Amino acid sequence: MSNVVFRNLAEIRSEAVRWLWEGRIPLGKVTLLEGEPGVGKSSMALELAARVSRGAPMPCDRQELGTAPANVVIFSGDDDLADTISPRLEAAHADLAHIWAIDGEIDRDDLARLKPSLLIIDPLPSYICLSCENSPVEVIRNLDHLARDTGTAILAIQSIGEDSGRHKDPEFYGTPRSILHLTPVGHGGRRLAVAKSNLRHVPNIHPLVYYFDDEEGEVRIVNWSDGR
Repeated sequence: MSNVVFRNLAEIRSEAVRWLWEGRIPLGKVTLLEGEPGVGKSSMALELAARVSRGAPMPCDRQELGTAPANVVIFSGDDDLADTISPRLEAAHADLAHIWAIDGEIDRDDLARLKPSLLIIDPLPSYICLSCENSPVEVIRNLDHLARDTGTAILAIQSIGEDSGRHKDPEFYGTPRSILHLTPVGHGGRRLAVAKSNLRHVPNIHPLVYYFDDEEGEVRIVNWSDGR
């Protein structure tokens, strides 16, 4: 006889999806942020980290008051913490006391003390290389388990090329509950759109557009607007 555990659905209490960013980034699940190299994916992620750290509402969110400040954990495989990550966060008006950096694989016990609302992995291929015995599919599934066990929103970032759609692994892309695409638009803007969502009807989640502003030598994101 197997060790399978049966659970009767009549005993399961229905729950609403909890969101870090309504319709775009769910709590307790993995979200992918994709875009071509140099489009500003890291800046986008740090903009969101700054908002979480100071309890500010998400861009164009219907909730105008935001929430309590929360912790953010960042794995940065490419950018230096001192000369790149911290200045970008400061330009985004982050509360750095709520932001923590890691340099290795992370598990549930590691997150128990900080209880972060957001974990950023930038870029995902660098994180995957920390456990080269595992396939990308296994790593993304492990991140999914980590998100579910801790209630943390995990935002994983990766670059894609123009022909990347031909090489997508259905198993890999089936695990994230949300996939966001970042693309350039006219006059130096960026367009953030939901490419996939298992939790919302995608046509109901309209894209957003933003622009960049130079604040004392550091670029920050400004002028969020409806991108339809």
